Amino acid sequence: MFKKTILAVTVMAGLSATVAQAHDMPPPPPGPGMHGGWGARGGMEVLAGLKLTPAQHKQIHAILQAARKDKRGDWKQEGALHEQIRDLLLTPGPVDRAKLASLTQQIEALHQAAVDSRLDVAVKIHDILTPEQLADAKAREDKIRSLRDQLDELTAPPPPPQGAKGAPKDDDAQ
Repeated sequence: MFKKTILAVTVMAGLSATVAQAHDMPPPPPGPGMHGGWGARGGMEVLAGLKLTPAQHKQIHAILQAARKDKRGDWKQEGALHEQIRDLLLTPGPVDRAKLASLTQQIEALHQAAVDSRLDVAVKIHDILTPEQLADAKAREDKIRSLRDQLDELTAPPPPPQGAKGAPKDDDAQ
């Protein structure tokens, strides 16, 4: 369930993260180890060609600005929690597992709050887009997904040769 939530959040966060930049902008070339799709810009290549009205652009920009302001404190808090974990793990003697569990629970709570925030932003942006824009974005996403699947298939490593698990090959039997 958590993995599905993360996937949904990633999709919607990508929507919210770049829709403000997507207006009439072509997607960037993929970086090393990436082939477009979900990665180079957080999954928002599908919105790159959407025609946003000036009002939509302004609303989305305001939503993203507000979301960014809220994150800085959480990032600092998470950094401090990670530092406390490092300190615990680098202290001689037995590790205080209860304290370690408490710190990791606090980090998980911050992560969940971030997931909830990204979903909230994505829903707000979704509500700004017209049904036609959403249909265009869906069509782009479907095409990107199809192309990514084709690329993955083309670049997949070849299957291991027959007999690779120690079984003798036909030539070895002679």
